[in-house]
Amino acid sequence: MKANAIIKNLSTDEIITSLDLWTNIREVEDLGYTVIPPSKVADQTTKSKILVKILELAQSKTGNNFDLSLNASSGHYKALPQTESQFVLYSLLFADNIFEKWLQNPVIVALSSYLLNNQAQLSSMSSFIKWKGRNYKDLMGLHADTQPSANGLLPSQWVDACNSVYCLTDYTKDDGALAVVPESHKIARQPKHDDFNYQDIIPVEAEAGSLIFWHGNLWHGAYPKKTDGLRVNLTTFMTHRRIKTQENIKDRISADMLKRNPSKQFARLVGLNDSNGFDENGPNMNGIINYGTKDQMQRFTFNIKDL
Repeated sequence: MKANAIIKNLSTDEIITSLDLWTNIREVEDLGYTVIPPSKVADQTTKSKILVKILELAQSKTGNNFDLSLNASSGHYKALPQTESQFVLYSLLFADNIFEKWLQNPVIVALSSYLLNNQAQLSSMSSFIKWKGRNYKDLMGLHADTQPSANGLLPSQWVDACNSVYCLTDYTKDDGALAVVPESHKIARQPKHDDFNYQDIIPVEAEAGSLIFWHGNLWHGAYPKKTDGLRVNLTTFMTHRRIKTQENIKDRISADMLKRNPSKQFARLVGLNDSNGFDENGPNMNGIINYGTKDQMQRFTFNIKDL
């Protein structure tokens, strides 16, 4: 089955089977991460379109031209955090229609739905653009994506978050690849300086077009880029619907976005099946999506039980 196919009326387990992802599920459970090859993720045209759009957005934000073979700078772009050799583009879901389609990529939906018990919602969609230089201190920015408790502990009996990187350029250690501590997701807390030796940290290397997917508790960071040129990715961070999203997504969904993406799956992924955040009129327990004309509202009305 093609990765960009629209899958309807199948359970999460059936979708995982149809996409041949059970080995990847086991790797996430055992190691905390997995790499899905390009042939299972998306076609070359999709990758190229996403890369072109991200570089266009980078140019508009920074005022600089971008060439994959050359180093770069952040120009007048000031969004945080950024370093001398990296910046981040945020809120990509709202930047172009292609990112709306990417959110519904069957591989991402299947893996995140499995880990988050069919309660996955988008927390943020961003792009890390990186070039030659030193980005982090000695610990390579090691952290876990799951929001910890006040004492730094992470949930061990359930999963609150998962993350993925769509590699738009090759990921090698010298090119600034993802750095991980395998099986660290089982420790269920944020890392400390004396938790590990440097030999515990390994690069996750992958060819352009691959998807790197990991458990929200996994300790990870990134290696400095030692080669000339850009390392570009598309990062899709998913959380359980009970967790507050990083970006304000739900309130920014427009009628036009819903018209382009009329599926209940899209509504779930952007949090429109969540009745919280209500006003003096109380919660909408019918799951009505309150956007657009009366006709559009009627079109996107469904029961919570259907979600």
